Amino acid sequence: MQEVSAGSEGAFSSVLSVADRDRLRLIVRHVHLRYYPQDKLTNYECDKLIDAWGPDVAGRMIKAAVDRGLVG
Repeated sequence: MQEVSAGSEGAFSSVLSVADRDRLRLIVRHVHLRYYPQDKLTNYECDKLIDAWGPDVAGRMIKAAVDRGLVG
């Protein structure tokens, strides 16, 4: 995952690699927004949550999911 400074412009999720963004979206969909209405669970909704958490939490989420074999 890329390092992002606190002063960067734009959303954090927009600077992630496609693979990391897809991994985080998968984690968010299956763990954090499990009970969110499926018809309203879009990539945009997942990205809003990822952006709110920021790079530190996102990095830990990816590492934990890869270590547990939840995502590749």
